[in-house]
Amino acid sequence: MDVRVVLLHPQEEGNIGSVARAMRNFGFSELYLVNPCELGRVARAFASHGTTVLEKAMIVHSLPAAVRGCSYIVGTTGKKGGHKTPKRKAPLTPEQLAGILPHDKTALLFGNEAYGLPNDILEQTDVVVRIPSNPEYPILNLAQSVCIVLYELAKKRFEKTVREKALTRELRAQLYKYTTEIVRRVYEQPHQQHAVDSTLRRIYGKSMLTEQEGRRIISFYRKIMRKL
Repeated sequence: MDVRVVLLHPQEEGNIGSVARAMRNFGFSELYLVNPCELGRVARAFASHGTTVLEKAMIVHSLPAAVRGCSYIVGTTGKKGGHKTPKRKAPLTPEQLAGILPHDKTALLFGNEAYGLPNDILEQTDVVVRIPSNPEYPILNLAQSVCIVLYELAKKRFEKTVREKALTRELRAQLYKYTTEIVRRVYEQPHQQHAVDSTLRRIYGKSMLTEQEGRRIISFYRKIMRKL
């Protein structure tokens, strides 16, 4: 399991330090910070024995730079979704994510303390994770959220399992392209097109398709398009 933790615009250096500590606790070391607040002694104090993770953290200025080289992108949210936010509607739990996560490089995205991840960012992810919590107050602290997700992943990371090669981002882009094209040809109404396209993309994300599976679906979709 090759996991990169990405914090998007974190505002509290104490939280960043606590994330580094949690990563050290559970054996993860790759931390990327997108336009973080200034880091100083507070971050180091909260990191404790995770200072090695903190010191090696990569500071970048855009999300594309933070996820470069990753085969999968996992978003996190504390909010429930509706028909206007399809990515939030059927999220996985951290435990479910641990059961399907491939060994390929995966980016775990966490939003800042005030706003979390915005919808436009979540729409760019392959799958979304939500921690089950009290519906009256579901929003967890940033560092707590990272800790819970990494704990669930750590339980699985040392299992000796052999997995097939994961679908590359290039092939996934082709899959999405053909899916969208077929949906547009089959459904006339834009709202139907959006709903079906979003549903299929969620299914692809949760399935963690292998390269072989992805190529077969793409080949199948090409044949469908020639028939339409």
